[in-house]
Amino acid sequence: TAGPDATWRAHATYGGVTDAGFGFLVETHQWFSDGFQDIDRSRRSTGLDVRDYTVKLRYAPRDSRHGLELKLQVADQASDQSYLGLADRDFAADPFRRYGLSALDRIETAHDHVIVRYDYDLTEATRFTSTAYLNEHERDWFKTEGIDFGGSADAGAFSRTSWFNVIRAVNLGQGLDGHSAQELRAILHGETDTAPGSIQLRSNAREYFSRGVQFAFETRAVLGATEHAIEVGLRFHEDEEDRLQRNSTYHQEDGRLVLDDRGLLGNAGNRVQEARAVALYVHDRIEFGRWTVSPGLRHEDIDQRRTRYETRAGRTANPASRARANFRDTRENTTRVWLPGVGVSFRASEALRVFAGVHKGFTAPSNAPQVDEEEAVNFEFGVRRAGPRTRIEATAFLSDYDNLLGECTASSGADCDIGDAFNGDAATVRGIEFQFGRELVQARGFAVPFDLDVTWIDAHFDSDIADTDFFGDVGRGDPIPYIPEWQAHATLGWLWGRFEAYAGVHYVDAVCVRASCGRFEVTDATVTVDVAGSWAVSERVALLARVDNLTGAEDLLGRHPYGARPNRDRTASIGVRVGF
Repeated sequence: TAGPDATWRAHATYGGVTDAGFGFLVETHQWFSDGFQDIDRSRRSTGLDVRDYTVKLRYAPRDSRHGLELKLQVADQASDQSYLGLADRDFAADPFRRYGLSALDRIETAHDHVIVRYDYDLTEATRFTSTAYLNEHERDWFKTEGIDFGGSADAGAFSRTSWFNVIRAVNLGQGLDGHSAQELRAILHGETDTAPGSIQLRSNAREYFSRGVQFAFETRAVLGATEHAIEVGLRFHEDEEDRLQRNSTYHQEDGRLVLDDRGLLGNAGNRVQEARAVALYVHDRIEFGRWTVSPGLRHEDIDQRRTRYETRAGRTANPASRARANFRDTRENTTRVWLPGVGVSFRASEALRVFAGVHKGFTAPSNAPQVDEEEAVNFEFGVRRAGPRTRIEATAFLSDYDNLLGECTASSGADCDIGDAFNGDAATVRGIEFQFGRELVQARGFAVPFDLDVTWIDAHFDSDIADTDFFGDVGRGDPIPYIPEWQAHATLGWLWGRFEAYAGVHYVDAVCVRASCGRFEVTDATVTVDVAGSWAVSERVALLARVDNLTGAEDLLGRHPYGARPNRDRTASIGVRVGF
């Protein structure tokens, strides 16, 4: 497909299976764009360059109980993206603008993925599967982090004020560090020069790996009047994150960034985080009469550790060193948790089913000590009816959190140390989801399908929490950030012979970005209309066209990390699909 802003995407696959049982698939995805935003006083793009290649091989000889599969993937990406958003007044004037302070922002990633899987059918009803996997990921996001109004002699002496605080002050019309809101806005607009060493850009370089092996045993059995599908699994896993980052300093001169000090490697962070985990689960799907009961139990055993090396100015001459003499500190956290659950389904008729479930969920904390895992008991109850032309489903759900976990990241925009985690205490998320689908018209060679999905969610804190760097000052009943109360999606199709067309309307309610939900802490409600169509020229060739955000809605969808951020502009594309 091809579209505006020099955008084009290509997706190609080729594969097959031989009579000897050898199968293969080769796949690539290519995506290039100059982006839909414009940077002040710059001709740099705000787009992306994605190149993804995958190869899958499988050998399963006919009449053999054995199968062996290999998957290899290599993916590279370069994106001219930034954490820096806009002040609300500037967003209202042009939501697709970017400040010149973000002109150098760019992320580059490289990803390698390997999976080897072996399966063996012990009997017609029993299968054993073993899987080994390895993921390696490297990324470097060079992006602006903040300002030191007085400037700095070098990158190590920089005293940072986050862009989040600058934009908040501009929005509120307040001064900051001796500068008025008008002066702060002039800095954002590139109308005022800044002191040498006053603008910080960080090379957020990280290397990740995750690897492990897992085993699964599946069997089917009949015990009296019940049919069982039993699965037992075991996984050994380890992963690591290696951060060796650099802060550099610039200043703004005539609206452009000028380098002052590249900085020492490691001055923005030199640490290694690692985790080792063992997971065990057992699940049984039991069918008898009109009933299906699915009990399960999972155990997670996780050990996490962080090692930091000295990077602070005046305490080390080489912040990139990992010698013993440069050791700073270490911390650990251990999690042991049992996760039971059960689902129940009753077939009232061929078209009608009633279902319910209770499951314990959890999210592992970081390696920060005294931080508990996130735990919740999740309940659901629903009814599903599927007829020849009409489908209806309604589900009520409730998640009762003992502890809602918050982890500080650069993208959170909060004034906290990256990697730290915070207990959010008790919280409740409850809601109802309704789905409806119907063939409004169904005739020979012609159909008009309609689908509707509506979700209502009430998500709030159940306790008072003193002011924290992550959640802020939380009171009982305050909303959990970034969870919309209402969401709805409707799609209408028109299928006529070789022609297909669809129109979709998507609504997302406004959300609070912080529990306090104060002024400049709320997003816009948004309505997005998309249309798409295709024409099958022949059995092997089809022409494609689509328009996303047909009405050109310009909505504020987020305020983190640093300021207001927009939805995508109206985008039209055309393409062709060819089969060989």
